[in-house]
Amino acid sequence: MYSDLLGAILDSWDRQARIVSKVASIINADTSGLRPAADSGTVFEQLEHVVKTRIYFLGQVDPEIKKTLLESLKTGDSNKKEALDHIQELLSSSAKAVRDAVEAALRGGVNKAGWYDNPLLYIQHLIWHEGWHVGQILLALRLAGLEPTEEWEEENVWGEWRTEVWEA
Repeated sequence: MYSDLLGAILDSWDRQARIVSKVASIINADTSGLRPAADSGTVFEQLEHVVKTRIYFLGQVDPEIKKTLLESLKTGDSNKKEALDHIQELLSSSAKAVRDAVEAALRGGVNKAGWYDNPLLYIQHLIWHEGWHVGQILLALRLAGLEPTEEWEEENVWGEWRTEVWEA
C-alpha cells in the first residue's frame, strides 16, 4: 500500500488525529469536567493539553506555524460549548500543521526536528503522547459510567487501525 516509510508514518498520524477528534466530539459541557483520577486534569484540560503540546512541539520544527496557531488559541472564560468547539477546530488545524511540517522537513532532507534526531521521532512521540491522553479521557468517561460502547470504539478508534472484519 505504501511505497515509502513517509507515507506510512503520515497515514499513522492522520489516523491518530482522527481518533483524537472523534473522542473530542463526544465530550460535552457535562463531561468536560470529568477526571480520570482526583489529581489528573479534566477531560477538557486533557484535550487542551494535546493542542498546546502540538503547538509547542511545532515550534521546534516550524516557529512560524507555532506563532500562527498560538494566535488562534483562545484563553479566558468562554462558555464550555464554545470552548469545546474551539478545541475541536484547533485539533483539526494543528493536526494538519504537524503533518505538513513533518512532511516538509523529511521531503526537504531535514534530519533534525528541534531536539529530536529526526522528524519521524517527533511525530512518533506525538502519536504516543496523544494515545495516552485518549486513554485518560476514555478512563474518565468509564469511571463516570459514560464509556462509549464497544461498537462506537470499534468504529471510531480501533477501526482506524484495523483492516480485518470482526465477526461476533
